[in-house]
Amino acid sequence: MKISVLGATGTMGGLIIKTALQEGLNISNKVSSRNEVSELFEDTDVIVDFSCPIATQSMLEYSLQSKKDVPIIIGTTGLSDKCIDLIKANSENVPLFFAPNMSFLISIVNMVVFATGRLLDETFDVEITETHHRLKKDAPSGTALMLGQSIAKSRNKKLRDIAVFDRHGVIPQRRCGEIGFSVRRCGKVVGEHEVSFVGDFEEISISHKAFSKEIFARGAIKAVKWIPAQKPGFYTMNDFTRDMIIPVVKDLYKNFFSWNRDKF
Repeated sequence: MKISVLGATGTMGGLIIKTALQEGLNISNKVSSRNEVSELFEDTDVIVDFSCPIATQSMLEYSLQSKKDVPIIIGTTGLSDKCIDLIKANSENVPLFFAPNMSFLISIVNMVVFATGRLLDETFDVEITETHHRLKKDAPSGTALMLGQSIAKSRNKKLRDIAVFDRHGVIPQRRCGEIGFSVRRCGKVVGEHEVSFVGDFEEISISHKAFSKEIFARGAIKAVKWIPAQKPGFYTMNDFTRDMIIPVVKDLYKNFFSWNRDKF
């Protein structure tokens, strides 16, 4: 299989190339965020994008206009609403996979966060805290926003209506159902996320820490191998991990809730 990499000169681009070669894949095109994006579509089976929002938008616009039949995997974060619209438009013609975080464990965290949001009512305040290295430009992180979206969806709300990104000076009293975001940018932290559900008498927190960006590269290459077999459409980590997670959830339902006192 041959892949093209957009953002090839960046840290993630380099890891994608390294991991792809280790997995026996071929690199057909290495394109930086400043290069002509049309090169990506030449003699390739899949495009992998870990670049910047401007380059991602250019690639998506070219893909839509040229009607090139090449599956696309996007890991770039901080995308505009226009980019999201372009992703949806392209997905009508090609399989397009978008994930702000390619970690399998994050997909588990996302599922647990959704379930917790559904189980706990809005008397539990929700706070999302994320920490990344000092060079990361977008805030909150794409992963933090994804987790917030999952909680909002679990409560049949729109994140934009209940998210609070800024607290400064004299602030109004916290609204019921509000989701607060806190951002830290320091050192060389790869990525840390924590979601806290805080009630009057107890609290539950779900957290994830990434120790190396290699986990994102490995996740992306797994998606590379998976995406060519899919029909045109907009895919996320939920689609990618569904076949692995659903049997486990069914088993939990069958065995966990069938416990009785005699088994202790």
